[in-house]
Amino acid sequence: MGIPSYFSYIVKNHTKLIKKLRDNKVIVNNLYLDCNSIIYDAVHNLDFSNIVESDIDTIIRSVCNKIDEYILNLKPDNNIFIAFDGVAPVAKLDQQRSRRYKSLYQNKISKSIFKDTKPDPWNTTAITPGTIFMNKLNDKIRCVFNNTSKYNVQNIILSLSDKYGEGEHKIFEFIRKFPEQHKSKNTIIYGLDADLIMLSINHLPISNNIYLFRETPHFIKSISSELDPNESYIIDIPELAKLITLDMNNGEELNTKQQKNRIYDYILLCFFLGNDFMPHFPSVNIRTGGIDKMLNAYKATIGGTNENLYDGKQIIWKNIRKLVQFLANMEEENMKLEAKLRDRREKNILPDETPEEKYNKFDLIPIYERKIEKYINPYKDGWKNRYYKQLFNIEIDEVRKKQICLNYLEGIEWTMKYYTVGCPDWRWSYSYMYPPLLSDLIHYIPYFNTEFISNNPPNPVSELVQLCYVLPKQSLTLLPSKLYNNLIRHHSDWYSTDCEFIWAYCRYFWESHVVLPNIEINELEYFVNNNK
Repeated sequence: MGIPSYFSYIVKNHTKLIKKLRDNKVIVNNLYLDCNSIIYDAVHNLDFSNIVESDIDTIIRSVCNKIDEYILNLKPDNNIFIAFDGVAPVAKLDQQRSRRYKSLYQNKISKSIFKDTKPDPWNTTAITPGTIFMNKLNDKIRCVFNNTSKYNVQNIILSLSDKYGEGEHKIFEFIRKFPEQHKSKNTIIYGLDADLIMLSINHLPISNNIYLFRETPHFIKSISSELDPNESYIIDIPELAKLITLDMNNGEELNTKQQKNRIYDYILLCFFLGNDFMPHFPSVNIRTGGIDKMLNAYKATIGGTNENLYDGKQIIWKNIRKLVQFLANMEEENMKLEAKLRDRREKNILPDETPEEKYNKFDLIPIYERKIEKYINPYKDGWKNRYYKQLFNIEIDEVRKKQICLNYLEGIEWTMKYYTVGCPDWRWSYSYMYPPLLSDLIHYIPYFNTEFISNNPPNPVSELVQLCYVLPKQSLTLLPSKLYNNLIRHHSDWYSTDCEFIWAYCRYFWESHVVLPNIEINELEYFVNNNK
């Protein structure tokens, strides 16, 4: 999901939910592994100057060994599900493309600061469906993990990169499809990101004992001194859900139906804070109390009633209106508070003597280079028009405003469906880098139940189309040679080597937006089909 700092918020506010794995005597029935992060960990931990076989074979062996280690340590007795990311919905492709360009730029800056002239040991953009590396990894996984008796389990399910869908969503699709294998069973899912937290909370009515597991991330020490960075931890999802719903209902106990719907409401609230498909509102920033602002708005409008934002099947838009109206009324004040806070941070003088200090200063560039924010300036009249002019590159009018707002409302519904019943439309996407203002959005939220996104049969793009879309020019050699040569010959304009970054209202460079040439998916598909 990519909600920035969401995991740290959970740890700081619900420390008792984070439990040492070895202290918990949980009998593991189902072990589900979302494995893409295991590849990155393997690459990060390898000493490429000291390997005796090919890079690819070494990485693949390391990935298989790590998966095997998790299975042997956790000892599931029912299902093992091994998932890797396949082709993603179009809504995710811009985020993947942007992330790869930012990674290249960060690497370039890092090499300059640390005076590193060595070539990169291995190109991690190869961790994309359809590359030679991923195809070889798929073959090896199928070969190694095909023996249920070895692990004393009933089933081993493989959903690898040649099966479309993001890894974690394929796991929960399986849970929805086979509820009888999850009711009253203990299911441990490998991973601790915001995506998995949201999906796990959402699926408790089907799988009522879900725990998330992963070795402690490197940044855990900065979040809580009580957590040991050398330990493995689990998050107790049922306990988290209970705490959230009690908080949202002002501490009062809930009946089962209400509790289920409060959980949906919480997930929906968090989507307004931004994710891999939708940008966050500058006036409701998770880093500056955004979750608390959303929960306070909820309590003031919906929390004390028998109403919900979502009834388990569809969004109740008239209640979304109440919530957004509350937030819209505070939008200008919150924008001013955000500006004050960022002004204060800008005055902090960061050291830049060592290479590490210099890189840290670069990473915090959104705090120190704020021309766009200062031009928008919520303290001066006309700031709303300047917001659209600077962040959307348009002179705003009612027609454009409506287009942006309706696209955003589509996105809220699309994301909610994606997390509850599966991807409703593989071709939908949000078309802008920033959201509309809440004070404009309120005018386009319907009073009655409306569906913005129709459910369509799955029609994901092909692996080659995704590769052509998300890879930077420097990595296009991962494509088949004929396609690569024709792409460079006919469409080099799609692949920028000099990027513009927009980081208004971000804290870190990696959160910034990349301005890239537009690639029409339909045009790209036609080209790939005729040149592969």
